[in-house]
Amino acid sequence: MKLCYSATSPYVRKVTMLAIETGLDSSIEHVSITSGPMGEIAKLNPLGKVPTLELDDGNAIYDSPVICEYLDGEHSGTKMIPENKAERLTVLRLQALADGAMDAGILRMLEGRRPENEQSPSWIERQQLAYRQSFDVMEASVSLFNCDVDLAQITFCAAIGWFDFRLSSEFNWREDRPALADWYAEFSARPSAMATEPQDVT
Repeated sequence: MKLCYSATSPYVRKVTMLAIETGLDSSIEHVSITSGPMGEIAKLNPLGKVPTLELDDGNAIYDSPVICEYLDGEHSGTKMIPENKAERLTVLRLQALADGAMDAGILRMLEGRRPENEQSPSWIERQQLAYRQSFDVMEASVSLFNCDVDLAQITFCAAIGWFDFRLSSEFNWREDRPALADWYAEFSARPSAMATEPQDVT
């Protein structure tokens, strides 16, 4: 299998963390590829997005929730997405929450890179509200986590790490979210988290 990636994508980090946690990382070749609808990746994924996983038969799957579900079916250990219906729904819902926070954060970051006279303050405020509210729910949700790692926890880690990496000067998520801060400090010490910590590419 080949995982098409960019080094700073939190969605790629989520997939890679799951692969490490499940022992599948050694069977995946990581391929840096030009993203965007005009990039190389468009041959595999018409959306032009990473992550995209190219299977050994040449087929490709995307995006990160689908790739994670596929990989979770490829190992014999404890599943990252529980089979129990209620537990599964909780994990998938929390994954969607953290993914949505990342979506809003990235939209806010990209808007800030536009010329100042072209930026929309109302659009920025909308995205800020979305990820702040998401982090409030994440704060209330860490009490649902147990000692078994699951996809929700992996996605929380990827999301929080991205905000620390890209928007730390603007968004002090640790303020008034002590449970989330304590949980993240512990979880981010896991080998899978340390091995995938985002860094600027020079």
